[in-house]
Order: sequence, then structure tokens, then C-alpha cells
Amino acid sequence: MRCVRNMRWGVLVLFLAGCGASSYPYRVMNDDCSCETFRVKDEKANVAYTFSAVYTLDEAMKTRISVSMQNNSTDTLDLSLAYIKIASRNIPYRYNGKFLSVTIPGVPPGEQRMLTLEGEVEEIKETDPWRAIAGEELVVTLKGVRVHKKTIATQVVRFVPHNPKLSL
Repeated sequence: MRCVRNMRWGVLVLFLAGCGASSYPYRVMNDDCSCETFRVKDEKANVAYTFSAVYTLDEAMKTRISVSMQNNSTDTLDLSLAYIKIASRNIPYRYNGKFLSVTIPGVPPGEQRMLTLEGEVEEIKETDPWRAIAGEELVVTLKGVRVHKKTIATQVVRFVPHNPKLSL
């Protein structure tokens, strides 16, 4: 497992630059790591994952989570029975805490696919939405991925948002 610190992605900047809102990263808090991009490799299945997320808080809370899957095995990575769940502590996203089918095709040997999840909430129950961010945590669970007709290890990644109101 490896933590990649302070990696930036140009594609996400384009997504969040449209309305003048500033974007902020989530930090992955797994395996003694506090990083914006988290990489983990399933050595047994020879599959590598990269997780990252960003958000904006303007009139609405918008979040984008990216999960990249690199198939280094000799068989296609089967996602037909794969599910992903995003569980938010403070933000009432539409499918919060529910498993959803992964909708990208299988990943052939030596190739990579990106799964992007977007969530938006128009109204946060706090009078100051930054208070909801202060205690926020997202947990991403990816399960049911198969290779060689066998289900491989479930991936669970914990995200905590960077809150610029708490910066020193």
C-alpha cells in the first residue's frame, strides 16, 4: 500500500472551475497515511487501485470521487458483479450508504479504467455549511470485483475533507 502525497489532477480542476467556486481536496486517512491520492495494490490479484476526491461548497455541496483500477493480471477484471457504496457522516447525498452497481466495463489485462462518482446536495442542515464539513467523513467501499472468476478483496477507503476555515 502506498500513499501519494499532494498529487494534482488537471481533469478535476476543469470540473470544479466552472462557477467560480474554489475546490478543496479530501484527504485519505488509511494505513497511517494522510494523503490526497491513495494507492493500494492487491498483490494476490495483481490489481492496483487509486482513490481521490475533491469538493466545492458554494450554493451547494458538490463532491467528485475518482477510483482508478489498473489490471496487471493476465485475465480481464470483471466488474459485472461489483458494487460501490459511499457513506457520508454529515452530508445527505441521495444514495448515501447504499450499494450501487459499478457501471464501467471490465478491465482487460494491462489496462486501466476510471470510475467517477459525483454527488450534490443543494441544502445542508447546518446554518453554516462549513460546520458540516468540519466533522465530515466519507467512507468508500468497493466490493464484488472479480478476476480469474474469483472475488477479490473488498477495498474500504476513508476520506476526510480539507476545511480551509480550519487552516492555520
